[in-house]
Amino acid sequence: EVSRRANVSIGSIYARVPSREALILAIYERAMAHMTERERQMERDSKREGLAPRELVETLVADLAEIMLGSASFLHVFMRQAPVDPEIWRRGSQHSQVAADIFEKALLQHRDKFSHPNPELAVDVAFRMVYCTIARRITHGPKFESNRRVSDKELVRELGHAVADYLL
Repeated sequence: EVSRRANVSIGSIYARVPSREALILAIYERAMAHMTERERQMERDSKREGLAPRELVETLVADLAEIMLGSASFLHVFMRQAPVDPEIWRRGSQHSQVAADIFEKALLQHRDKFSHPNPELAVDVAFRMVYCTIARRITHGPKFESNRRVSDKELVRELGHAVADYLL
């Protein structure tokens, strides 16, 4: 893919990097930097005026899910590789924790609206609900755990409702 986009031979790509692994990690870092920038949208959405608490929570859930689903082809490869590649595992965990921090901070700006007695724990669990559900869909497909056909749009909407019900 890299050689096709650059309109050069595969050999010329490998001649510019120390190793195949270095090339893979460079591709990974570039894609993750793009995702992190997109995740900053959650911070911006958390400051939007005029959203009811439920609408705000559902918007932030949709932001996270759409970022992940929008990068599904890339994430699929690296999420499947991480269990056998310690460096991808480390970097993936690190990025996931950055995403969790962004998501949780965005939600915690509205902690006074939460009915949950432990807002910090609640937003961490909320992140895990969304992240793990979408990650599983990316790595295993939409029908791995259930025969029911649920579109990405339906799944994200229902996750938003579930998280809002849990927090509010």
